[in-house]
Amino acid sequence: MPDSLSCLRCEGVMEAGFIPNPTRGQMAWFKGEPPKTYRESFMFGRQALMVVTHRCSACGYLESYAMQPASPST
Repeated sequence: MPDSLSCLRCEGVMEAGFIPNPTRGQMAWFKGEPPKTYRESFMFGRQALMVVTHRCSACGYLESYAMQPASPST
């Protein structure tokens, strides 16, 4: 992800942030379809990608990304 993003709508400056999930902290993205009976247990064994949302400081447009975790530096 570049250090600075421009808004796709008005070319304003995008600010990084997140939208919290009120019951579990930050929202996360999971690959695939959710099960027919939605339960938290479907998340076990799956990789979660944290969702980062950028907001345009000029027009308020929101753009979200499911970010890959950073590789540990050696």
